[in-house]
Amino acid sequence: MNIKFSHIALRCNNINTVSIFFTEVIGLEKGFRPYFIFPGYWLYSPKNKQEAIIHILSKKDKLSLRTNNYNNLLDHIALVRDDYPIFIKHVNKLEISFYEKFIPDLNTKQIFLKGPENITVEVNFII
Repeated sequence: MNIKFSHIALRCNNINTVSIFFTEVIGLEKGFRPYFIFPGYWLYSPKNKQEAIIHILSKKDKLSLRTNNYNNLLDHIALVRDDYPIFIKHVNKLEISFYEKFIPDLNTKQIFLKGPENITVEVNFII
């Protein structure tokens, strides 16, 4: 199994102000974001346009994710694994509930779980 960091997601009061800070001050760049029913931005390193490292979401949009972290700036952290069937068997054995979603534009299955302290962890599997 291989596990790597994917991104953090920030739930913000003003997604435009936050995106301007990370692009004009920090130097990240806005880039591709698959279609979602809620607004936001994906920000990339100028040297890696393949993997967004910060996702910006609106606090005002309660439909955006299943995380229910509406009062926190950190909405979730995301990791990528390469062992979907083994991971699903593992979390089921531990009786950890999760939410699963497929993103067709990325050919990716997403698993959302709640960890200690109510932290949401997104685990992505490229299918």
